[in-house]
Amino acid sequence: MNQEQFKSSWMQLKGRLQTQWVAITDEDLLQIAGDQGAFKTVLQKRYGEQQADVSQWADRWYAKWTGWYEGYQEVKSPKFIGAKEE
Repeated sequence: MNQEQFKSSWMQLKGRLQTQWVAITDEDLLQIAGDQGAFKTVLQKRYGEQQADVSQWADRWYAKWTGWYEGYQEVKSPKFIGAKEE
């Protein structure tokens, strides 16, 4: 997803993001505020090497939310550290 898509979907994404990725704090969400660059900075700080996994999750969430990624299935048992099982 690009910056425009990220910003326009931020209100919906931020709730799911914090629910799924528990290391992201309320303060982090305020810092991100719809900015994809800040999102990447926060991911690096909170998840280090796993930041790509969180970014991929966000991209897939966006794809599912917008309906353009047919066949998307959300992971039921996250294998990543800090990911919360739904």
